[in-house]
Amino acid sequence: ALGAVLPDLIDKPIGSILFTDYFDTGRIYAHTLLFAVVILFGVMILTRRGSAARKRWMALPIGVFFHLLLDMPVDAETLWWPVLGLEFPSFAEGALVDLIAYLLRSPWVVLQEVLGLAYLVALYRKAQLGDPERRRDLVGTGRLPV
Repeated sequence: ALGAVLPDLIDKPIGSILFTDYFDTGRIYAHTLLFAVVILFGVMILTRRGSAARKRWMALPIGVFFHLLLDMPVDAETLWWPVLGLEFPSFAEGALVDLIAYLLRSPWVVLQEVLGLAYLVALYRKAQLGDPERRRDLVGTGRLPV
């Protein structure tokens, strides 16, 4: 789960909050294929083949790869950085409304959001999260009571 959100946990604060004048986007270094490959090699180098630690840590680069797979069809320049150039494309050129309108015009983005929402609804129902006790278990343990 951490790998799936790691690119956003790294890039959003850096690009959208700390260095907005320089980057002007929340998709920078951690949204590149290079970052995912470095994480993968790091896990391969730092863990022993066949070990339980390697099996656990491999979830990190796999999650990052899946994040990129679902996030990047809209943004090949960032995905292939630095192969396609050293600059990151800016997504904050207009207002937030313009960004949302841009994303909604992309059928791929809309499909991803609809599938994500459908998955969350199915998970909510399967885990019976309408029950306050089951929600408390989720918050307390971090695990879905499925």
